[in-house]
Amino acid sequence: MSDAPAQTQVPPQRVMMQMLFGKQLTASLAALAHLGVADHMGDGTTPVEDLAGKVGAKADPLYRVMRMLASLGVFREGPERSFALTPVGALLKTEVPGSMRHMAMMLGDEWAIRGYAHMADCLRSGGDGITMAYGKPIFELFAERPEQAETFHRAMTGNSVIAAQSILGTYDFGGIGRLADVGGGHGLLITSILQRYPDMQGVLFDLPEVVAGVPEESIAACGGRLHIEGGSFFERVPQGCDAYLLKHIIHDWSDERCGTILRLVRAQLPKDGRLLVCEQVLPVDPGPSPTKMLDIEMLVMTIGGRERTPREFGELFASAGLKLGRVVTTPTPISVIEAFPET
Repeated sequence: MSDAPAQTQVPPQRVMMQMLFGKQLTASLAALAHLGVADHMGDGTTPVEDLAGKVGAKADPLYRVMRMLASLGVFREGPERSFALTPVGALLKTEVPGSMRHMAMMLGDEWAIRGYAHMADCLRSGGDGITMAYGKPIFELFAERPEQAETFHRAMTGNSVIAAQSILGTYDFGGIGRLADVGGGHGLLITSILQRYPDMQGVLFDLPEVVAGVPEESIAACGGRLHIEGGSFFERVPQGCDAYLLKHIIHDWSDERCGTILRLVRAQLPKDGRLLVCEQVLPVDPGPSPTKMLDIEMLVMTIGGRERTPREFGELFASAGLKLGRVVTTPTPISVIEAFPET
């Protein structure tokens, strides 16, 4: 007979309650990110009273939130109500590689939470929670809320740091003379690519109010090889490029709206050109996946946005005169999905 202890099964009620407490985690992380708590923590432990004074908070509620997050590995609790950062908590710092501070801030913003109050209605109607909450879709709402829009774009830039490292470490951009990053935001990915490939020319294309926020140092780092264009990818895309890059664009839109974007790209692609779609790809197996979680964010936050399987990408490309090539996976959930003109 084995002397190994019997495995303790977690009661179903506890599993369910842990899932239901997800809102407490998101709200707590977002609040600490807004306060900038991690930016006031060094390598050692810091008393919560000192942190509270630096960020303009009350010590007792701050302690309770940090105590809860310490139990999940965000902080390490020390003696006398003091805390130290773990590698996870360090991602809440502003100036660290792969910072997720603005991502945490964004996911706790009022618009990001309010849409979920309408999730049951999303399931009934197929509509999105943002339009139900505000009477307009997310990107129109951002036009009225520049501060929250800036948080969103900074969150996307922070996410792009990790994505850019994974993409550049996996995908070979060699042989592309001129690359357009369509919907490229503040340009972190395209500038990273241009710095890795010094013979390449690049075009950053996004709405005029978005590309107005591109850091001057990013443009300078490309040595005059980065060109900025403002416009809507539902109306046009840059001309004269060998390849077109769409990162985290396709998942924001319905098949119909994606078809508009893809047909505009197809019209500009040379016969030996390529489209590179950088997205998470839904796995076909039934196991847990961060892509399945992101798919629900698209369900609630966008009109028709969704994550897609390889087959669904192939069908979407075919509707615009493109054919699916390789799906190149990276160490992160993002993949590089190649498409080529149908001959």
